[in-house]
Formats: sequence, structure tokens, C-alpha cells
Amino acid sequence: MRRTLMTLLGIILLTGCAERYFSGSGVEALIYPETHVYQLTIKSVSESAEQLGDIIDKVSEIDSGGHYLLEYRNSKGKKVVQHTLKTRATLPLRADSFELKPNSTIDSDLLLTVTYHAMMTQACKPAEIERANPSRNCFSEVARMKQVSHKERIVEGL
Repeated sequence: MRRTLMTLLGIILLTGCAERYFSGSGVEALIYPETHVYQLTIKSVSESAEQLGDIIDKVSEIDSGGHYLLEYRNSKGKKVVQHTLKTRATLPLRADSFELKPNSTIDSDLLLTVTYHAMMTQACKPAEIERANPSRNCFSEVARMKQVSHKERIVEGL
């Protein structure tokens, strides 16, 4: 009986020490909205469509559910948008909001306003024995957060 109690006490003590190093709240991350405005003056439809597609692809890598507002001044701007959307047919469905509208008051031929959520995390520090480590589970938490497709939902808690 005494041996069983000592074994149980040892297990409880070891579990408490091990928990100190392997469990915790994880990494701290800052998720913030970024808004970028791109003005395109169209010289050739194919070149401008490629440039617009590159911008959309870069934004999609960061956040797949961005907010897109495309405003065009003339028919050349509308052709560029239509040419870009031919290869990216799922963009209006995938984005949180996608709006395409004419606007004769803009200075350039095409105006793209993109709002997406970016994430900044703190660099992970290695754990040290007998020292308090506030960044426990840091590596796994950073990897998990970077795989989340809608980063704004981490903040909202949905």
C-alpha cells in the first residue's frame, strides 16, 4: 500500500513538472486588416490583365477571403477586369465581398481597392530548463494559425 502511494505521489509530481513545459496558451499573434488601393492606367489589355491578376494572386496567398472593389472608368477597364476574371472564375465566389462598378470620376482607368486580414506572429524562442517560458507550444500554434484560411475569424472567435 505504501509503495502504491509513493508511486502515485511520484507520478503526480512528475506530471505537474512536465505540464509546466509542454502546455500553455501558445503563441501570441496580431491579426489586422490592411487596405491597399491600386490605380492602373491601361496601355494594353493583356498586360494590364496580367498585372491585375498578379495583384489578386498575391492577395489570395495572404487571405483567400478578401474584400475587392473594382472601379473602372471606361470600356478598356471593364475588358481588363473581364479578361482577368476568365482565369479566376471563383474569385467573386471565394471573396467575402466582390464589387465591380463603373465610376467616371476616378483619375485612372481602373481602381482596385483590396482589404484583407494579415497576421503577424512573434518569433518562437526555444524552451530552457528551470526558466519560465511564455512562448510554450509556439511552433505548433504558429503553424496552425498560418493554415487558417479566414484569419479574421480567429479574432472574431467563429
